[in-house]
Amino acid sequence: MKFDGPLLAERWRLGPRLGSGAQARTHLARDEQAEGERVVVIKRLHISDGKTWKNFDLFEREIRTLKALEHEGIPRYLESFESDGGVFNLVMEKAPGASLRSWSKKHKLDEDDLRDITRRTLEILTYLHGLRPPIIHRDIKPANLVRDRDGSISLVDFGAVRDSVRTEGGSTVIGTFGYMAPEQLHGEASAATDIYGLGATMVSLAGGVEPEKVPRKGLRMDLDAHLSSLDPSLRAVFSAMTEPDPSDRPKSAERVLEMLEKPRKKAPRKKTPQKTRALARRESSAVDEIDDFVDTLPAPVRVALRALLFIVGASGWLGLTIARYAALPIIFALIGVVFGERSNKTKRAIESGFDEGRAGFASLASRRARQRLLPPSDGESDT
Repeated sequence: MKFDGPLLAERWRLGPRLGSGAQARTHLARDEQAEGERVVVIKRLHISDGKTWKNFDLFEREIRTLKALEHEGIPRYLESFESDGGVFNLVMEKAPGASLRSWSKKHKLDEDDLRDITRRTLEILTYLHGLRPPIIHRDIKPANLVRDRDGSISLVDFGAVRDSVRTEGGSTVIGTFGYMAPEQLHGEASAATDIYGLGATMVSLAGGVEPEKVPRKGLRMDLDAHLSSLDPSLRAVFSAMTEPDPSDRPKSAERVLEMLEKPRKKAPRKKTPQKTRALARRESSAVDEIDDFVDTLPAPVRVALRALLFIVGASGWLGLTIARYAALPIIFALIGVVFGERSNKTKRAIESGFDEGRAGFASLASRRARQRLLPPSDGESDT
């Protein structure tokens, strides 16, 4: 990384440009007075580039805001000054890691990642919205959230902390289309505005497309169609966060955290194992009746019959198990081709028959049957 630009304020050696926004240009810079390597971020507003004094006013507001903020998830203000050519400079700590916009292109984000990013960002918003007066960021998007290797999140770019991309009738609107809450278009903003921006960000990260490309029902994002494979409880949180009407959105970051921390609904237990156990109990009762009959026979005949019960039970269970999991899939595939949708009912009937048979053979080869292969010795009870 080259730091070969001018030396600003006799300390900051300007380096590569990170980007250019509607308000200013952002560069990396090296602190020439620091011991060792220290890289910072410098945001530069060039009045000569056609910027208005409204842009300067917003720039000053960002400086005042950062000076007042103290949170590990927000880069710390270091210095501000004017340099040659009417350029105003804001020096900040560099947030560790890479933006979520860059991160998502190199790493796959699973549901745990999505939950963790949402939770960490909500904790930052809880701090900002809890200030008096509250600070509304107004431009939350993947490019403004920086994630480090340990998962920590930083919120950057506070150039939109007050209503500000198009000017009409003397009012200014700021934000990024797709991530901008609908109420920002007519100058309104509240804690719910940042919640919408974060919700749109998570929808974008989860689905891999910009929010404006997400299918919709009216003004509402159709997340059931767009994120159908996502955990329903997480999808419900994102749906609530991106409600078009701010009055229908959660009113605070704390409320969204509560929704996010609710226990996930467990998938309903399948009834098949319970049914199989009931069948096994009935078959076991039948085996008990057989055992009682065998007990009345002479010892040689008893041993022979019990050995036969075990062999029949074990071999029958093994044969049906192989057929159940090896042959049936092929049979079901053929049935599906011939009968179409009706094959599901046929499939269940065949599976039920095989399960009943397997349960019966399992009872014959049970531990109790094996224990009774030999007649009881003197002094032992036959139990």
